Amino acid sequence: MDVVSFTRPDRDNVDQLAIRDALYATLRDAFEDSGIPWRQTVREDRGDGVLIFVSADVSKVLLLGKLPSRLGELLDRGNAQRAPRQRFRLRVAVHAGEVHHDAHGYAGYDVNLAFRLVDAQPLRAAMAGNQAPVGLIVSEGVHDGVLRHRYGGLDPAAYERVRVQVKTADVAGWIRVVAGPAPGPAPRRAAVVLPAPARTDPAEPADGAGPGGTRAGVAPGAEPVGPVAVLLADEASLIDELAGLGVRTVVLVGGAAGLAQILTPIAAREPIYIEHEFIE
Repeated sequence: MDVVSFTRPDRDNVDQLAIRDALYATLRDAFEDSGIPWRQTVREDRGDGVLIFVSADVSKVLLLGKLPSRLGELLDRGNAQRAPRQRFRLRVAVHAGEVHHDAHGYAGYDVNLAFRLVDAQPLRAAMAGNQAPVGLIVSEGVHDGVLRHRYGGLDPAAYERVRVQVKTADVAGWIRVVAGPAPGPAPRRAAVVLPAPARTDPAEPADGAGPGGTRAGVAPGAEPVGPVAVLLADEASLIDELAGLGVRTVVLVGGAAGLAQILTPIAAREPIYIEHEFIE
């Protein structure tokens, strides 16, 4: 796997070292969380990436399913806390084959093919077209032997067949972009606007007031006024006390049983704007 745009001009050595450190920590956690013991992998550092060998005893379903998904989740979470120049994404290739080991490391046709796959122009283009944390490419052998059979609930329809032409390689590959976790639903809002107090000076009617100086009504979504307090919905009973302290807008967050019963009597006596945000 390779870091996307590792040598980007705005990244200095400090940035690259930070990325490398985060890369290995992220990979370790992703493998472990996916059921693949990190200590049982063999790794060769490549500067801007890493070549990882996994035992043939490890199910390729994990390499195509849990691992890329977990990797995307961890990258999204980590990048949210990193400086912009130290945020990174990955191109990942999955291939299976024969590997030779000598005094200098690992070699062989299948090792070379893995490098050609991760460097494929269609994969680079797919990553350039969006901000997904992981771009995955699978060799034709892994596709034909595992992916197309839908083992473990894998979905071959999520992959696109591409032609990989890198150096002397001219082979087929199957790619998909792996997004991080889908964002949760946006909070839905329900505004309850309670009546403002009557004006004592008839010469200075409130904006939007009806006869006698009482406010005729405010549509949901009206701009709140301050001072503002934020409460958990199950603390709504404190609204009376807050109003006594001068608070004029309360934002309730979360759900609470019997919330309507709590708010109704408050509406009869307190000049306060209440906005309820709840997440399904």
